Amino acid sequence: MEIWQATKLAFKNYATFTGKTNRPDYWYFILALFLVSAVASVLDDELATVVAIATLIPWASSSARRLRDTGKSMNNFFWLLVPVVGLIIFIVQLAQPSVAQNEQVS
Repeated sequence: MEIWQATKLAFKNYATFTGKTNRPDYWYFILALFLVSAVASVLDDELATVVAIATLIPWASSSARRLRDTGKSMNNFFWLLVPVVGLIIFIVQLAQPSVAQNEQVS
C-alpha cells in the first residue's frame, strides 16, 4: 500500500480502536504524519500545534490497532509515561511482526 492510501485508511478509521493494522500501513501513516508535521513546523509554530492536536486521536487509534496486531494489549500505552525508555519500548513493540490470529493477546 502506498503512503497516501495508508494515511487515508488511518483517517477513515480515526476513531476505531478495535481491529488490526498491519506494519506497512502503520509506518506509512507515521511517515505521513512526520512529513506533514515537519512542513507545518517550518511554516508556523501555531500551525504545527494545530496539526499535532488534530492528528492525536488518529495516531492513538492506529497505534492501538497496531498493538493489537502484534498481540499486545492497550495497556502498553502506559509505557509512554516513562520519559525516554518508555518511548523506545513502545516503538519496539509497534515494530514487532504480526501474530497469528489464534495467539492470545498478552
